[in-house]
Order: sequence, then structure tokens, then C-alpha cells
Amino acid sequence: MPSLRLTRRSVDEIPYAQKGQVLYRDTLLPGFGLRVGAQSKVFFAEGQVNRRTRRVTIGRADIFAPEVARKKALTILGDMADGHDPNAEKRQEAAEQVTLELALERFLEIRKLSSHTISHYQRTERLYLKSWRKKPLNEITRQMVLKKHQDIGKKHGETTANNVMRHFRSIYNFVAATQDDFPPNPVQILTQARAWYKERRRQTLISALDLTM
Repeated sequence: MPSLRLTRRSVDEIPYAQKGQVLYRDTLLPGFGLRVGAQSKVFFAEGQVNRRTRRVTIGRADIFAPEVARKKALTILGDMADGHDPNAEKRQEAAEQVTLELALERFLEIRKLSSHTISHYQRTERLYLKSWRKKPLNEITRQMVLKKHQDIGKKHGETTANNVMRHFRSIYNFVAATQDDFPPNPVQILTQARAWYKERRRQTLISALDLTM
């Protein structure tokens, strides 16, 4: 892993990598470096947080001067020394921006569903989960799910309440699969508390005439 003082001139003279990526360490500030790929040069800061190595992207070398990137790296490394994980904080911020409304849009874009099924999901959000539309998914708690399920059951029927929560569970699982450190699905409370409503299976009546045919 090469080491050199990262200046505007030295960064410009570094050749792009022929394959993969090459990391260059700054000799002036330990933890500050440059990641060079086939078509890009990006500054980074690397340090320890709770005995784990964390590497944080600062920005492209064609946008940030080395002196500016070094100052940003110094701040990031100081935060790491205090136990803050910048990458975890970025993931948390990203998770907080995923509302139910946005999650449903992504879910319907990627999942291959029939138009009939899509309309059911949209109806669920529009009619029964309207108060949750702008709320980040990771802020919807188990107790909120339990109460919403009971309220829908009383107002719109037990089967409807079960279907609404099945839809919400699918949307939540879809988002959780793409987010690190996402809370467990709050719909689990319905199984753990045995709160799902019992649904009668549909029975098809066969007439005596049909039996003789």
C-alpha cells in the first residue's frame, strides 16, 4: 500500500488503476488516504471505532482539494476517536428517510405483482394506513401495530385487519432486507401475542345433484 504526501500535484500524477483499486496513504495525516480506481480518485478517512476499522468516503479528488479533504478527514477521525461511527450514522439517516409511502413505491416497482394485487396494496395504504404514510418505517413500533390491528378489526372487520397487516409486513420485510441495523418487523407482535384474528375457511357447498353427476 503506497504512502506519499497527498498534494494537488502528487494526486494528479498518480495513475489510474489498471484493475481493481489502489489505496494511497497520506504521510502527513495518518488515517487520510486516496482510493484510486480505473476512472476515479476519491479521498477517504480510515480509523478505529470500538476496535473495528471504519473507512469513510470524503469526496472525489477532482472536486475536493487535498488540503480541504485533509481537514475533513481530521474531523472525521476525531469523531471516530470519540466512538462515533460515521457510516452507521449515515445508514441511520437513510433509514429515517424511508417512509411507508416511499417504501410502498419501491416495493411495487421491484416486485412482480398483478394489477389486482397492486390495487390491494395501494388501497391498504390509502384507506387503512393513511396516518402512517409519512412516518419512517423504523419508527413504527410493535404497540402501534397491535393497536392499529385492533382498531381496523373493530371498524372494518377482522379479515381486513389481518390482510392490512400482512401487506404491511411484506413491505417492511422488503425494506429491512436492504437496510443494515433495521429493527425487527413489528408485525411479529401479532404472532407472539396470538393477536391475529381467526379466519373461517371458505367452504364450497356441493348440491346433491352435483354429487350424482
